[in-house]
Amino acid sequence: MTSTETAQAAALVCIGRDADVLEAVNQSGVELAVWQRDPDPAWAGWLESLPVDAWPACRLELSPEDAAATLDASFDARGTPCGPERLSLAADVARLTAMFAAYAQAPRVRLRLEAITGDACRRWHRDCVPLRLICTYRGPGTQWVPPTLGAAVLSRPDDEAPQAMPLQAAGVALFKGCGWPGQPQDEGVVHRSPRIAGTGVARLVLVLDAIWPPHKERHS
Repeated sequence: MTSTETAQAAALVCIGRDADVLEAVNQSGVELAVWQRDPDPAWAGWLESLPVDAWPACRLELSPEDAAATLDASFDARGTPCGPERLSLAADVARLTAMFAAYAQAPRVRLRLEAITGDACRRWHRDCVPLRLICTYRGPGTQWVPPTLGAAVLSRPDDEAPQAMPLQAAGVALFKGCGWPGQPQDEGVVHRSPRIAGTGVARLVLVLDAIWPPHKERHS
């Protein structure tokens, strides 16, 4: 793998400029994999030009094969203007859905694309899901702290953490949660949404979770 890796004690955070860095999430000890990428000009300026209530937004359960068509219908229902910019954004969401489903070994995915203007998930926390993808298409990204500092930050979940690092806009992060096979309850990278209430700032955030059939789980 050509991507840069940084280690924090026994847990690993892998960060790189290539999409293949996300494959590291399947390695033992890796708690967070981050693909650092720049916003695509094909949709970044378009989002800036739209009012927040016209941004694409939806909550869906879908298979990767159906993602493009399902997203298109949802964006129509939302009233998001048609055009090449919308197609480009929808294609990127569909691509990330397919990638996430492959990493999670899940036939279906729970997808949330949401315009956020308040303090969603404002407290420091670990996710109680097996694997979660977060990508902020517009606005400030999710904040996270190095694994060695997680317990201390969790002890004061409402406080600021000077050591916190933000994910950049359009960056793609895979967080392991306590539901990952073999994952202890006290492991997983501590993170939160940035606090933006009252600032006039808006965020467009994609969150993906795996849906596994009953009585089945991802094999490690």
